[in-house]
Amino acid sequence: MYLLYPAFESRWLGADAQHGGRHWLQALRPRAIMALLLLDGGIRVDWTMHRHREIAGNSLVWMNTGAALPEGVRLLGGGGNEALVLHFPLEWVHGSLTSLRQEMSADFRSLLLGPHPVTPLITRPLEAEDRAWSRSLMAPTLCSAARQLLEGSRMSEFFFRKVLTESKGEELFCTRTRRVALERVGKVRQALLANLEDPPPLEELARLCGCNPQYLSRTFSEAAGTTISLYLRRLRIEKAAEMLAAGQANASEAALEVGYRSLSHFSQAFRAEKGISPSAWVRGPAPLANARQLSA
Repeated sequence: MYLLYPAFESRWLGADAQHGGRHWLQALRPRAIMALLLLDGGIRVDWTMHRHREIAGNSLVWMNTGAALPEGVRLLGGGGNEALVLHFPLEWVHGSLTSLRQEMSADFRSLLLGPHPVTPLITRPLEAEDRAWSRSLMAPTLCSAARQLLEGSRMSEFFFRKVLTESKGEELFCTRTRRVALERVGKVRQALLANLEDPPPLEELARLCGCNPQYLSRTFSEAAGTTISLYLRRLRIEKAAEMLAAGQANASEAALEVGYRSLSHFSQAFRAEKGISPSAWVRGPAPLANARQLSA
């Protein structure tokens, strides 16, 4: 069982016109699966034998550097390039996925486990929730050991969610059930985000998902790894943390904005999610600003 996250890395990359994308190439690690969340700009990845791929922004790029490392990465566009690169060691990927070959789409199976394509790279459209996820990955106010554990856990969840939830034509029953459960998680998320201050009750969420409340509660917990109430707390605190970091509100205003009538309850919830109090979060380095820095 792979419970730890050996040599997981996350790194923000920006425009570097002077070096023509050299620091992007240097960010690629050998013998790894790289997930590049290309938020803005565009890149050209050069391989041997005059092969290359040009990739526009708003893309999720998967690359197997164990099969082949590119010779170069060039930045396209007007210098607004920005991306988050995630590094998953090949040993961890193989150990985690070998027994799940049939749960993956054909191109993912080939890229990750072989036989590898000539150009070991595939792309997917970047989803809106991927952008939000990338901004909230870093936790600069935590100590390095705690941050590594938190980021490793979140990167692992991101990896499996992306690799194992694509349709493969005729789905296995367990895969189809998982997909439907994840779709329900998405519907619940949208409904909660639409009204964090006064979220719909469980009965209304169940009606939106087309199932009974008890079944939704159970399958949501299985798919999301947490209860709906704790998921709501996470969404509320993420929104409040963004407001505090951006200076849009003080703690009392942020608490009311996301549905907490008691400042003490808000502070308890904030500490449970972020590991520090709202006041310490404001006093420390702004999370949204530090998220753009390269990880140590």
